[in-house]
Amino acid sequence: MKQILVIPARMKGKRLPGKPLISILGKPMLLRVWEQCKKVIDKKDIFVATEDKIIEKFCHKSGINVINTGAAPTAIYRIGLFAKFIKAKNYIVVNGDEPLANIKDLKKLINYGKKYPNRVAIGEGPCSKYKYTDKTKAKVIVSKSGNVLYTSRLSLPYSGKNYTNYAKSAIWYYSFNKKELDHYIKNYNYVKTDKLEGLEINGMIECDIKVYAIKMIGDSWAVDTKKDVRIVEKILKKKNF
Repeated sequence: MKQILVIPARMKGKRLPGKPLISILGKPMLLRVWEQCKKVIDKKDIFVATEDKIIEKFCHKSGINVINTGAAPTAIYRIGLFAKFIKAKNYIVVNGDEPLANIKDLKKLINYGKKYPNRVAIGEGPCSKYKYTDKTKAKVIVSKSGNVLYTSRLSLPYSGKNYTNYAKSAIWYYSFNKKELDHYIKNYNYVKTDKLEGLEINGMIECDIKVYAIKMIGDSWAVDTKKDVRIVEKILKKKNF
């Protein structure tokens, strides 16, 4: 079995409804994410996982592989449902709100997944002062051995000041295996921090699944709000995309 790259996407996001198909400089965001992903892996091994007919229709029209998983409470849960349709050695996941996905970071994750297909991993990157205080951006605490201890939208770790150099951003590129995805789904009703923080990787940690952190460049910018759309468009203009 080979690696499969999955882009989870849904239209019912709380902070920015309909965001997978929102226009960014005249191009739907989901298409931009897919175009970045196909720079690092063959497009036949890239799938969108969704519950929405409108996204399914868009993918068919755009020549993108798509699986309708049915409703799912989180993106990770959706990947677990997707894994029941498509078998793989491991699943590389890029959220559908990452139009600036860094190619070098994706390659690093893919290589990590090949080397450690049975591990769950996410990215860890630098955290600016802006992201440290922005509650829409996730921060991560990582142990000395590289294990993820916790993620939060709050200023983590709290320092009593406006900023600390110890802060790290969570980069939402994942590597999963089916065994741990199944375990997460089975135990989902027991997790709490996942639902409270709105950061689903906490649910895996709460289910006693070991999550590893991969150091990344981390210069991508996830689109969570309308403000992020403007920021991403500004970056794209500078890069002449």
